[in-house]
Amino acid sequence: MKRVFLLTFILALVFTFSLPRVASALSEADAADLSIARAAMAAGDAAAALSIYDRLVDEYPENTDLRLEAARAHHAAGSAGEALRLGRQVLREYEKRRFQFRGTARMGFLYDSNVNQGPASEHIQLGNWGVWLSDGIGKASAGAYFGANTDMGWRLSAISPWWIVGDVNIFLRGNFSKEMKSVNSRRLHWARGAAGIRYLDGNNLFDMRLKAEVLDYDFDSRVNGLGFEARYARVVTPRLQLITDMVFERRNYSGNDDRAGNFGRVGGYARFLFGEAGHEFLFGGGYLGASADNSNYSYDGWQSLARFSFRLPNGFTISPQVSFTQEFYDGPGTALETEKRRDDRLRIGADLAYAINEVWNVEAAYYYMNSNSTSNLYKYDQHVISLGVSRKF
Repeated sequence: MKRVFLLTFILALVFTFSLPRVASALSEADAADLSIARAAMAAGDAAAALSIYDRLVDEYPENTDLRLEAARAHHAAGSAGEALRLGRQVLREYEKRRFQFRGTARMGFLYDSNVNQGPASEHIQLGNWGVWLSDGIGKASAGAYFGANTDMGWRLSAISPWWIVGDVNIFLRGNFSKEMKSVNSRRLHWARGAAGIRYLDGNNLFDMRLKAEVLDYDFDSRVNGLGFEARYARVVTPRLQLITDMVFERRNYSGNDDRAGNFGRVGGYARFLFGEAGHEFLFGGGYLGASADNSNYSYDGWQSLARFSFRLPNGFTISPQVSFTQEFYDGPGTALETEKRRDDRLRIGADLAYAINEVWNVEAAYYYMNSNSTSNLYKYDQHVISLGVSRKF
C-alpha cells in the first residue's frame, strides 16, 4: 500500500509537467478523443475514459506522457495493478531520459563567389580619395567543409523541470584557391563551447548558458568571444510558439584592438506550425548593438527575418528564408571618409534536405548576400552554393 501511495504521488508531479504537451504529439482525430477522455476524467467517470486511453497507448507506445495519463485513469477507476504496471514503466522511461546527448556531423563541398567579402573593383572611392586595392577585392573559390554540433543535458531528477545543459560545436572550412592565402582566408576554423541551466515544462522553456567562441583565419587572424546567452520560449497553442532571446559577449580581435568591445543582441520571434506534415513559419526581429574600444566601430542596429520550412513528400524538406540588417555606426568606415558608416545587408536563400533514412541526410543550400554601405570598402555581393551529407547521432 505504501508503494502504491508513493507511486501515485510521484505520478501526480510528473503529470503536472507533462499534461500540456501530450496532445501535440497525436493526430488531430486522436487529440480530439484525448480531449473526450480528459473531460470524462474531470467529470469523475474514469471508467468511460479507460477505453480511449488503452487504445491510444497501443497506437502510441513511445509516448510516455500518454502512458502516464492512462496510469492515472486506471488508478482512479480502481485498477491499482494496471496503474502500478504503467506507472513503473513511466518512471523507468523518465529515469532513462535524465541524460540526453544528441548531435549532427556534416561535410561537403561549396563554392563562394566572394570569400573575403571584398568590393568588386580594385579602384574605389573613399570620401574624396580614389584608392587602388591589390588583395582587398572580392575573391572566389571552391572549398570543402566539415562541422559537428552536439547538445547535452542532465535532468536533476526523473521528474524535475530543471536541467544542466551544454554544447560543443566546431566548423572547419578550407578554400581551394591559392589566392586565398594572400588575404588570410585559405582556412577558417570556428569552435564554441557553452554550459548552463534549462527549465522545461509543458508550456515553457528557459535556457541560459555561458559561452566561449573562437573564429580563426589561417591561424593568423583570430576573433575571441566570451559571454552569455538566454532564450525563453512559450507554447501559446500546439501550433504557436513565442520566442525571445538575448546574447551578450566581449570580443577581442588579434592585431586590431580598436575593434574589440562589447556586442549584444535582443530579439523576439513567433513560430507557427501548420498542415498535417508539420510545416513551420518563423518570423521576427531584434536590436543589435556594439560598444567598441574605438567608437568608430560602435553601432546600433536592427535585424528582421522570416523562414519557412516545408516538409515535402518522399523525405524532402525545403527551407527558404530572408533577413535584412541595418547597422548605424558612430563613425566613418575609414580615416579617408567623413560620413558616418551605415550598412544595409540583405540575405536570401534556401536549404534543401533529403532524408535517406532516420540518421542520414543529403543537404544542399544557396545563399545570396548583398551589402550596401555608405563606405565603398564594405559594398559587396556574395553567392554561396553548398552540397553535402549529414548524420545525426
